[in-house]
Amino acid sequence: MSDAQIFQIISVVYITIGIGIFINPGFYKKLFEDFIENAAILYIGGVMALTIGYLILAFHNTWTKDWSLIITIFGCLAMIKGILILIRPNLIIALSKAMVQKEGILKIEAIAIIILGLALAFLGFCPKSPI
Repeated sequence: MSDAQIFQIISVVYITIGIGIFINPGFYKKLFEDFIENAAILYIGGVMALTIGYLILAFHNTWTKDWSLIITIFGCLAMIKGILILIRPNLIIALSKAMVQKEGILKIEAIAIIILGLALAFLGFCPKSPI
């Protein structure tokens, strides 16, 4: 899989989720609350994040000074997230509760996610991107 294809996948996911949060903040607030209140779902989410992060690093562990480093960083962050969920779930629960306190904060997060998704889409979909 090429760097462009990985950026494409991540960008589509981020843009879609960001738009979803922006349009339906109440639904996503409930989703996040349910996620952190259900130990089994939280555990499965931790295992998935750890697995996805590991797979990214196993197949794309490049520490070069170019745009592909972003993919490696995403892999590291996913692994760290998975490890934290599995080892320190109370910390993740506290952080998640703080993030969903107000719909205004959710909308700001949604905008940030959309902007990140658009930047990644540029790297993945635009032929004139630097990768």
